[in-house]
Amino acid sequence: MDLGPLKVFLPLFVSLIFSSCTRNPGGLVPERAECVSYFKTEVEFCNSTRPLSNKIQDGSLLEVKTPDGKTFKVAAYYDPRWDLCLPPTYGRKVKEGQPVEVKTLRCGYAGNKPVCPWVVKVGLASWYGIGDGSGRWTASGRPFDPNYFGLANRELPFGTLVEITNLENGKKVYAVVLDRGPFVKGRDFDLYPRTMEALGGIKKGVIPVKVRVIRCGWEVK
Repeated sequence: MDLGPLKVFLPLFVSLIFSSCTRNPGGLVPERAECVSYFKTEVEFCNSTRPLSNKIQDGSLLEVKTPDGKTFKVAAYYDPRWDLCLPPTYGRKVKEGQPVEVKTLRCGYAGNKPVCPWVVKVGLASWYGIGDGSGRWTASGRPFDPNYFGLANRELPFGTLVEITNLENGKKVYAVVLDRGPFVKGRDFDLYPRTMEALGGIKKGVIPVKVRVIRCGWEVK
């Protein structure tokens, strides 16, 4: 097996530590429950000292985006009654009943064991990042850098190390899940430019791939 690509991003890989997505000691969330990575809802205010949501596990880090494009982060806890309930003190950031978009930046407490829903998956991969992502923050909280061996996926925990094989030419590369997406129907993975380049798929744009999980869900630093 060619370990060349793995050596390129080894400094990134060794900076990751075990992360999220397992059991809630309070018993409200079933063991191995999954967090919703992205959802839309309306804000409710409730008599709570901390943000609550029925979409995530205790201790999850969420990014909330308002209609005017402003974003703020909250550490939220599971409650079955609300999609998103905020303490009244958040009234300075958002109005009650206002529609918002929510991304899960970290599922559960940082010290919990991560859970990957699958080990091998075959699907379609596209690529993104030149002109529409460079210099911006990814959903994992890391700045987007087209020179990293990274990718976006809707299911795998952030920091998951995967082996990607281009099923058309047999080329392989190692990459780390650092972002959420793609949000185009029929596509399963969105690759960083360098990842897609190593697979020989830049010109084609969309390629069939096999993705195998090497290590599941390390915290992205």
